[in-house]
Amino acid sequence: MGVYNLIRLLLPTPFLQLHILTGACVSIATGFIGLPASVSVSESTRPRSVVVEFQVQSSSLLPTVNILSVNPELAVFETPIVNPTNVSGIFNVQIVLSGSLDYEKASMVSVRLGLVTSSGRAEQTFHIRVVDENNTPQCEPLLQLPGVEVHVPENLPVPVTLYTVLASDADRNDTLSFSISQVLPNSSKGQFHISGGGSILSSQPFDYHTGPRELILSVVVRDKQGANCTGTVRIKVLKVYNPPLDLLLVSQNVSIFENQGPEDIVATVRANLTIPDVLYTFVKDYPHFKIGREDGVIRTAYNLDLEAERALAHSVLLVRAYSVAVECSATATVTVNVLDVNEFPPFCSPSVFVLEVSETIEVGSSLGSLTCVDIDVSNQSVSLTLVDNRSSLFKFRLKDGQLQVNNTLNYDSAEMATNNFQYEATILATDTGTPPLTSQVRVLVSVTPVNEHDPVFQTLFFSVPEGTRPGTAVGTVVARDTDWPFDNIRYSITTGDDTMFTIDPEGGDLYLGGELDFEEQQVYVVGVQAEDYEQDMDRTNRKRRTVDITVQVENVNDNAPVCDPISYESTIFSTLSNKLPILSLSCADADSDRLTATITNGAAVDRFLMTGLSLVSKNMFSYVVDGVYDRTMFEVTISVSDGRHHTEAVAYIYVVPWTTTVPTTTTTTTTTAKPPQVVTVMSDYWDPEPWFVAVVTVTGVLLLLVTSLLIWAILSRVYGWGPKDEPEPPSNKTEEIGKMNTEVSQNGASENDQASLDGSLSLTKASIQDDLMRFDGKAQDPVSGRSYLFNSSTGERRWL
Repeated sequence: MGVYNLIRLLLPTPFLQLHILTGACVSIATGFIGLPASVSVSESTRPRSVVVEFQVQSSSLLPTVNILSVNPELAVFETPIVNPTNVSGIFNVQIVLSGSLDYEKASMVSVRLGLVTSSGRAEQTFHIRVVDENNTPQCEPLLQLPGVEVHVPENLPVPVTLYTVLASDADRNDTLSFSISQVLPNSSKGQFHISGGGSILSSQPFDYHTGPRELILSVVVRDKQGANCTGTVRIKVLKVYNPPLDLLLVSQNVSIFENQGPEDIVATVRANLTIPDVLYTFVKDYPHFKIGREDGVIRTAYNLDLEAERALAHSVLLVRAYSVAVECSATATVTVNVLDVNEFPPFCSPSVFVLEVSETIEVGSSLGSLTCVDIDVSNQSVSLTLVDNRSSLFKFRLKDGQLQVNNTLNYDSAEMATNNFQYEATILATDTGTPPLTSQVRVLVSVTPVNEHDPVFQTLFFSVPEGTRPGTAVGTVVARDTDWPFDNIRYSITTGDDTMFTIDPEGGDLYLGGELDFEEQQVYVVGVQAEDYEQDMDRTNRKRRTVDITVQVENVNDNAPVCDPISYESTIFSTLSNKLPILSLSCADADSDRLTATITNGAAVDRFLMTGLSLVSKNMFSYVVDGVYDRTMFEVTISVSDGRHHTEAVAYIYVVPWTTTVPTTTTTTTTTAKPPQVVTVMSDYWDPEPWFVAVVTVTGVLLLLVTSLLIWAILSRVYGWGPKDEPEPPSNKTEEIGKMNTEVSQNGASENDQASLDGSLSLTKASIQDDLMRFDGKAQDPVSGRSYLFNSSTGERRWL
């Protein structure tokens, strides 16, 4: 730990954390110390009690310990308490209860803990065994204080239940026992006993005049372990008065339905409950009804049917109520009305419509008639209602009992195919009875197809690059037909070059049958016919449509530039302006692409440049004796490109220096013409976006400029370069050549002079070439800055 603290002082915190995480430096393990697998906790443990205490090891100054999960889910724990110890990296953790545990709810609780530090994360689970504690039975509060008070009339028949003691025990599978510990006055002790369910019963009657008017019972409720709760029941005996016999309803008017079977309750006659032992009977005999002697309930003696006995519709019953004990009676009148029951639903003919019609059937056409009757006497009419489903909505109508077509039927839809091309509806026939009864008549109308629509083309134009391989799909001819099955179409080629194109009769794919050449033909017109099939009951009823499909051949750069001729020769005077073209290439491209020309051999690149297809000199030619003396013959290799393909042409440039020296001899040099070499390169090329080219070009120029400036600065420091000396004046030979050029250019020359001049120029050209061949290269004096030609073998120099 000392090394770790030292490193923390020496290194920045991010660096230390990084190395601890990667394991490349000192690290402290992260984990739990002393966390038991399980602990036992009594369910009587109070909140804020510590359940378990353990330690964690972590490199963090204050790690975080979280309760990740509790199974079963109980909100009885507080956030773990983490405290540092005297040992670095060791922390005490306490798990504290925030509520109470209940054995009856969960006898085992699993707690998943998580330790989060800057160096890692750890998880561990421990279990809590909840220890069951015996709970004291709980009596209802009113029983305990001040006690339950029960009022009992003196004439209450026995045995009678006076009160039921309510008590509960939170312990699982524990049973309670009830007992009466004391009765006051003691003389009434044998009158009461209590059942196992807590019901207090009296086996003797109460007498307000001769017996005790108030009794006190002490009740004890115990569980199996002997824990108990107690309470008091106070019984007060009330004096009973005997009022005259009164009926709750002296007159009743009731209605019942027929055919409800025997024992159907008609009405109830009830006397005042203050009179004991009241009995009930009819004043006279009513064969259709009977009455309960003790409860006064009037019932039917048998099944009442109005259709069999119309007299049952109205009856008046006289009922007498009397008490033998009190010797009093009263009479009630009950009027009974028997109502007709709607027993039979309407009967319809036909019971179902099963039809097959064409989808082109006219609106208003009749599909059949429906007749419905009701055999119930009370029902005089039947109403008809047409219920559509989603697919048949508004397709049919009912008019005067006739089923008619209300809207155009359709066979051509995916929904109809899902429904097996059948419309379904229901006719409801409802009578006027109570309650109304309804019969259902199903309507099943199958629709047959009719080929109504012609195919409609959606694709009439395709484009295909030239050079596409035969057998390649040019495109897909698409025609639509709204008759079901949708787009049931076969394709065929009716006109055009059937050897150049073929078509898939089912899918409509148009395939290339031959080679395409944009330079030979740019447009093809192919007649394609679309014919539908299997869209009518008559399979021979088919519809066709023919259109012309235009196939446009796209031009592809597949031809290299052609130069005619490929070899050029040009003789010029050295006085030719560098702004005038020396020669122009005669090149063309069969693809009509824009041509560019580039000089490819290195020496010619320094001397010439291409402007379009014209060759020009970068600067004036110099033929100064003992000075700059250019070559008189140049072979220029020129690459002509259309952007993808390249063709090379060769130009031979002969420069005639102007001079005043007249040659004494004429030397004729025969030059063997070199065979032309034509190189055609066809290759794939990368065509970047214009912005990318611009960015790369600017970046390259800036990089080259910076590099050049850096080299110049370094060389200036090393060699101490200073201002250059003035160049030497041109030699007499140079002046003579210049004068000769001036004179010839201003005055012209005769034919004889021209011949002499040509010989002189040829001699001069040969001598200059021989003179220049003696030198290996060109250099610059680091002191004076002057340029010179040198011969490495002889050491000879010629200042320029």
